[in-house]
Amino acid sequence: MTSSDPAADATLRAGWSSACGLYEHLSQGGTLRADPRTPLRLRPDENHYATAVLGYARFYGTTVEYQQSSSLWFGSPAFVLGGLAVEAITNQQARNRAAAMAAVQWRDHALVRTALTDQRILCDHGGEWLSFWHEGAQELVVDLTRWAFVLRFEVGAALMLHGPAAPWFAVAVSWLVYGPRGLEMPGFAPLVAAIAARRATIQQAPRAIEPGAGDGY
Repeated sequence: MTSSDPAADATLRAGWSSACGLYEHLSQGGTLRADPRTPLRLRPDENHYATAVLGYARFYGTTVEYQQSSSLWFGSPAFVLGGLAVEAITNQQARNRAAAMAAVQWRDHALVRTALTDQRILCDHGGEWLSFWHEGAQELVVDLTRWAFVLRFEVGAALMLHGPAAPWFAVAVSWLVYGPRGLEMPGFAPLVAAIAARRATIQQAPRAIEPGAGDGY
């Protein structure tokens, strides 16, 4: 959970600490606290919780057109056969490139402003706010070793969000989509271990933690 950049390392630690704090708070029966400080125009009954910049990608395939070469060859039989063979290889390579580009894969990679409410995730992608509604979520996959989580929906392409704020968002989204049982997902094991390690440290040496030293996750 470290990098060669001190500023980036501090951002990662802050993100991890906030995720641990939220997980501990929710697992003890707490709830998410609404934060009305947002310029977004939400529904009257919608509550905003947090906004952060996250890495964004969608998982889908597409159609890619390619140009196929077709030439008339004149000359000796060997020359014509050689030209046809080269042309066939070239066309096959073009088809393979097109197939690879069209295959289902993670696309639209970007850093986007991401807002979380009690009803949806909003992502500011390409100058347009996209909504991903909690009620349409079919599966949540959390991978904190990669600082990422993936949401799959009944309809539409899967959404991946990643970055320093992703662990906090993953905890919050899991709780919103599944309720308290969402915190039992195996993907949250690193958070559970960090919280347990902190509790053990406090119990063993309570006076070693000075005021203002941080949460120590």
